[in-house]
Amino acid sequence: MKHCRLLRLLGISIALVPISVAFSQQLGGRAGQAKIDVASVERGNQVYRPNCGFCHGLDARGAAGPDLARSLIVLKDVDGKELGAFLNSGRPDAGMPAFASLSPKQSADLAAFLHAKIEESRTRSPIDVNAIVVGNAAEGVAFFKGDGKCRTCHNPDTDFKGIGAKYDPFVLQGRIINPRGGRDGPSIKPSTVRVTLPSGETVAGRLVAVDDFSVTLIDGSGVRRSFFRDNEVPKVEITDPYQAHMDNFLKITDKQMHDLTAYLVTLK
Repeated sequence: MKHCRLLRLLGISIALVPISVAFSQQLGGRAGQAKIDVASVERGNQVYRPNCGFCHGLDARGAAGPDLARSLIVLKDVDGKELGAFLNSGRPDAGMPAFASLSPKQSADLAAFLHAKIEESRTRSPIDVNAIVVGNAAEGVAFFKGDGKCRTCHNPDTDFKGIGAKYDPFVLQGRIINPRGGRDGPSIKPSTVRVTLPSGETVAGRLVAVDDFSVTLIDGSGVRRSFFRDNEVPKVEITDPYQAHMDNFLKITDKQMHDLTAYLVTLK
């Protein structure tokens, strides 16, 4: 998908909070538990964040994709073997792409990272979700109507009416970046694609999958169609209904994020 390729390009530069040494030592030293390889967890984090973070959340607890801390594949995995086999084939029918080039070592590191996240979720103290509301609501309004361009698509009196009561601040903050459904979220608006063949014929429909070598769509009559790609032939034009969120993702500051969250929680 377009956003997945973009995230891979950004993976090197996105500043995410690393897993702390103290937390890793806590995991490794807990009686009765297998010691976690800190270096493997960190390498797994580097694999996870550009390839999986957008769909499954930066903390692996779910976004457009499911919560990986509850995944039976992850829970049953040993040293990345089961996880690697699954990722190598994927589930294209369910929107999960294959990662055929993932090596056994990368699968093992990714598994170590996910198992660390599972352990973290088990030992974490209850979180006060309202503790993240530290922004200025008035400045959040200004961002909503101004630089954020949120008002272009959303209205506090219609689609956003009561959103502060429907979602807690933690979920609201996550949806600013990734609004693609998730648990108890609105239905996901699909990306669409238009393919222009060398003959001039155009085929349009709902985007199923796209990479550097092929594009697959479901056309208006419900027929699944795939086309091989050779550089810019055929011409492929993708329309993502959430492109504005992707654009903001590249430039929104922490302060703007907190201010906007502080405003949204007031929309009861």
